Amino acid sequence: MKRVWIVLGLIVILVAGGWAYLTYVNPSLLPQTSESSVDDAEAGSQEQEDPELDSVIWASGKLLPSVWANLAPLQGGIVKTLHVKEGDWVEPGELLIQLENPTAESQVEISAATLAEAEAAHSSLLSGASEAEVAAAEAGVATAEAQVSLAAGRLLEAQKSVEFYQVEVQIAREQYDELAAGPTEAERAAAAARVEVAQAALDHAQATYNAVRGDPTIGSTLLESLQLEQATKSLKAAQAEFAVATQGASEQRLAVARSRITEALSRVSVAESQIPAAEAGVQSAQAALASAQANLRRTREGASLEDIAVSLARIGTARAQLASAQAHVGQSQIVAPFSGQVGALLVRSGELVTPGQVLVLLGDTGSMHVETTDLRETDVVQLESGQKVEVTFDSLPDQIFDGIITHIAPVSTSDRGSTNFTVHVEVPQLDGNLRWGMTAFVNILVSPQ
Repeated sequence: MKRVWIVLGLIVILVAGGWAYLTYVNPSLLPQTSESSVDDAEAGSQEQEDPELDSVIWASGKLLPSVWANLAPLQGGIVKTLHVKEGDWVEPGELLIQLENPTAESQVEISAATLAEAEAAHSSLLSGASEAEVAAAEAGVATAEAQVSLAAGRLLEAQKSVEFYQVEVQIAREQYDELAAGPTEAERAAAAARVEVAQAALDHAQATYNAVRGDPTIGSTLLESLQLEQATKSLKAAQAEFAVATQGASEQRLAVARSRITEALSRVSVAESQIPAAEAGVQSAQAALASAQANLRRTREGASLEDIAVSLARIGTARAQLASAQAHVGQSQIVAPFSGQVGALLVRSGELVTPGQVLVLLGDTGSMHVETTDLRETDVVQLESGQKVEVTFDSLPDQIFDGIITHIAPVSTSDRGSTNFTVHVEVPQLDGNLRWGMTAFVNILVSPQ
């Protein structure tokens, strides 16, 4: 802007000097004019002074890419690899910086393997079963059938055990009832008869022994003695039975009978407790058999629509897991969001960075424009989009570029207490030597208010 005023001042000085030379030094060089010509000249001069002179608004600015960004990672970590250097041109999606994240990288490998496995299983499902797979399915059915038979046998054994011990309980209760009820008349009569028979046998044995005991012609009385002893024992036994038959069972015998009932009931409970497990075993074996039979049917008939849907769902889940793992890795990477030039790398390999820390300045320097930095609020009201301006740069002081206002910021910015507005200026014929961040001056001709 200053240069423009200097040029204008020089022009004014030259014009004034020439006028003074012609007027005072060498008036003869002036053309002779009539009075009417002088009047016409004065009238023309008056017409030129009547219109209001244009005024100039000037502002400073910066040369910036039309698209640029400060790039930062979502996760922190150690810088592992710098894939670019300052000045490099990159394409969208190109990896610029990689941070260390071994856990996320291993999860990507696991997810990729899971996806490959699901896709291979789906291909196998669509291709049908081999003879070996059919044979394996048939063997699975045979094994399941054997398990059902084994489980049914265990259940039957448990049920028979319950029945057996229930019979024991019944017998023990009958024996107890019999003891508790005492002997019947017939039992008492039978016991008395056995006593009489035993007594008669003892009398006979005693008489026989007495007959031979004093006879000197008999060499031995051992047989008779033994018979007498046996008859004596038989009588005592018959008398004991008669006593029981007449007196009834003792409390001790009743207690023993009750304990037998308790033991038998306990064995019944143990046997009954095994039945639910045996029944569950039968149900489980039957379910396994049904599954094996269904698997054999599917193997022989090929994949059903439901099987294919389940297989596709597994593939979809595996792909989603892989995408999630890759996204997690992406949080520790900086990838170019658009094509452009790396303006600055703000980190070195091996450095520790935090989430959100700016590491790369990227911009599309192939398309540059000027953004003003100090346009006053009193001036911005005189501007409009499409208005033509002049632009100069400190780096090219002798060149003036034509520009066009393409955007006026709707909101102001504050700088050291001043209220300014940012204006975007497109400069179609920029010099190739101009670089990102260079200082620009914008001159705007406007009509005075």
